[in-house]
Amino acid sequence: MKNKVVVATGTSHHKTEFAVDFIKDYCKKRKIDAEVKGVNVYEADFNALDPTVIVLIGPNNIKVNRPVVLGTAFVTKIGMEEVCEKIIGYLTK
Repeated sequence: MKNKVVVATGTSHHKTEFAVDFIKDYCKKRKIDAEVKGVNVYEADFNALDPTVIVLIGPNNIKVNRPVVLGTAFVTKIGMEEVCEKIIGYLTK
């Protein structure tokens, strides 16, 4: 099964795109094979998407049986590498 990272935000497509691109590049540099996709948190069917990990930019109001990593760092631009390391931790379990 291929690793899947789902980046979920509310209404900001720009924030989603930035986070998706950063995570893709970070995983590629670390030689981690992962599909990274951005979705609207209010419209996404996380069970159908079947992600390995969810990166949530915004309040954590979702109920899922998947690891959720808070992605506020992609808004503030502080600590993005640390968030990516948490993501990779779930991808390499």
